[in-house]
Amino acid sequence: MMSYADYLMIISPPDDLIKEVNRYKRASVNAIGHFEGMHSMAHITITHQTRCKPFLAHPAIMRMGERLSTMPPVELFINRFDFFNHGQSAKTIYAKIERTERCDNWFQLLTMQMGIKVHNLVPHITIASNIPVTAFNKLWPNFEGKEFKRSFIVSNLTILQRDTYAEYRKWEVYKELHFGNKLLAF
Repeated sequence: MMSYADYLMIISPPDDLIKEVNRYKRASVNAIGHFEGMHSMAHITITHQTRCKPFLAHPAIMRMGERLSTMPPVELFINRFDFFNHGQSAKTIYAKIERTERCDNWFQLLTMQMGIKVHNLVPHITIASNIPVTAFNKLWPNFEGKEFKRSFIVSNLTILQRDTYAEYRKWEVYKELHFGNKLLAF
């Protein structure tokens, strides 16, 4: 039994999109060598909660699931690539989720229904995380302006859990929280 647990709340894209993102990750490794997160599964991170007491977190997650079941699924559109700056020394390349009013409203409703404060959420799927600027300068021309358009339906939120203080910490699926069964116009 865990005394403290970390929780990662994510949206998982469909398997074919995960495979495509993994292809971009492998090509990036071939171009610049190993980098943080090169083996991580493609996903959209919503929030990360650390050092939670499971006896408090599990009932809260169950209540969150009830609220999320009233939300409609949403169709997300990936449109090209972009990057984040991490100060002067590192950058992250990602597949960009198209920001529309509908998308922004849905993510705002999601965080409200989750009951968790999420600041500055930029939905994205990471390709190369926290790479040095020299590696970024070598890799970015392969992504800049490249056509990458996909869409997928988000029908659930995945809750991953791991023991905060375990020696070999590994994320495992704790719960899948499903959204309602209708796509609605906002």
